[in-house]
Amino acid sequence: MITIAITNQKGGVGKTTISFNLSCILADKFKKRVLVIDNDPQGNLTSSFVDEESGLQGNILDIYDEKPGKPIKVTDRLHLLGANINLASVAERAFPVIFNLKNGIAKLNGASRRHSYDFAIIDCLPSFGHLNLAALVAADYVLIPVKPSPYSLSGMQDLMRTTQKVKKNLSPSLEILGIVINQVEGRKTNLQSDMQEALRENYPALIFKNTITKRIKLEESPLFKKGIINYQPNNPPAEEFVKFVGEFLKKVRQMAATRSDYQ
Repeated sequence: MITIAITNQKGGVGKTTISFNLSCILADKFKKRVLVIDNDPQGNLTSSFVDEESGLQGNILDIYDEKPGKPIKVTDRLHLLGANINLASVAERAFPVIFNLKNGIAKLNGASRRHSYDFAIIDCLPSFGHLNLAALVAADYVLIPVKPSPYSLSGMQDLMRTTQKVKKNLSPSLEILGIVINQVEGRKTNLQSDMQEALRENYPALIFKNTITKRIKLEESPLFKKGIINYQPNNPPAEEFVKFVGEFLKKVRQMAATRSDYQ
């Protein structure tokens, strides 16, 4: 199993949209078994998959409490560990709690054959603390969504430093998978073009070739508890996302070729 933390310390970059649709497309289009984890007390990813009552079951807080995880079955290939506001209590606990997520995911994946996953996708909150630190410790790779805005570069430098500190002090195997440019305006502007060019110049080996355009359909689909591939399967938003996920899988295969976490 490969664990991916989708994170950026800046808010409003579309982490949850990426987490939601990446998980759905991996499961539905590419036939991967996916455990998707809402690691944000706001619970937006959870409400994209299930109603609030269901989200109280299969809660990621159980993992932090060192209890057996009980994921919600969204589909045969896609399971969810949801979140609600009670998850915020983790921030007040002693530092060792950050290791519970990694340990709990490993136990859940190895509990039985029916809980054997290809990917665990962790949606992170837009701040740094115990929850995001736990996600980075649990992850094999970090996927970073960014907007092509003037603030992207400064925020990226902060996140790179944070990731390197975690790698050095807590998780030597942690690597950055890549940076996906998200929420690109359909009508191109000079500013957006300049920002994309600056990101590609500063991080040439990390930027995904495929970008994600800002579209109403992507905002609508969670209201119907459907990823874009099921909500509008033959429209440009779905086709664009599928191309990105194909590139994502290619990057994972390339980076994991020397590791034992991908088959």
